[in-house]
Amino acid sequence: MSALPDPRRRTSTHRVITWRDGAAVERDDLLIGEEPAQISVAGPDGEPIEGAVTMRTPGNDDELAVGFLVSERLIDPSDVARVSFGDPLHASQPENHILVHLRSEFDVARIPSRTTVATASCGICGKASLDDVAQRLGRVEPIARIGGAALLQLPEQLRAAQDLFEGTGGLHAAAAVRVADDGSLRVATVREDVGRHNAVDKLIGEAALRHALPLRHTLLLLSGRCSFELVQKAAAAGFPAIACVGAPSSLAVETAERLGVCLIGFLREHSFNVYTEQGAVQP
Repeated sequence: MSALPDPRRRTSTHRVITWRDGAAVERDDLLIGEEPAQISVAGPDGEPIEGAVTMRTPGNDDELAVGFLVSERLIDPSDVARVSFGDPLHASQPENHILVHLRSEFDVARIPSRTTVATASCGICGKASLDDVAQRLGRVEPIARIGGAALLQLPEQLRAAQDLFEGTGGLHAAAAVRVADDGSLRVATVREDVGRHNAVDKLIGEAALRHALPLRHTLLLLSGRCSFELVQKAAAAGFPAIACVGAPSSLAVETAERLGVCLIGFLREHSFNVYTEQGAVQP
């Protein structure tokens, strides 16, 4: 079960002056929360090992931690025993310390040796990273058919499901969309976060905690652009298709091509582009 954060930590208000049509109006603006989360892992001996620190919007933090560790191939989803949070006696913000307990020992060597974490600003993304990801993940199980007309309905459905975006405009969203045999689509789960990779990790963590991985017959829907790291996270979770409202990067397209992921970009009300596995999208 997801930890229930203090609602006041997810949003806050700030007094602003809004200029519109030459007139200035003072009002309260709603801001989305952003706080650091320390993700740690522990084997049966209970000794915590720090895995990562990420900036995120509080909420669904157990899913975030599990999803990050699974999507980065640091742990197997079946190995998760439980998730706990920091000790109030030793941490000023215990809810920002997330500890994933495993049923078996954790191989500490996997943290410094892994090469899957690569953001758009890290400067190391390239052929070496792509070759490493392709070798370790392999190709996903292909999807049979995605209905083109059904794809056009997804952006509106995603926006309607974003609880906090309407008030703040400051969140990314990721959704797991079930693909039926006839190509029809149904938004099943939505997660929001200030970081697009965190929203995806929360989505993957939700499925991992339900023992629902890999996510076959499921499309990953993104509210913004699609980059290399999001394709690799999707493939690690078994998503056979990704649709993004924004643009994919060149390395995202190349990665999707190598991993057999159907990648759809610039998804709008009347149009979209299919970059890879183009035969999967049909009328």
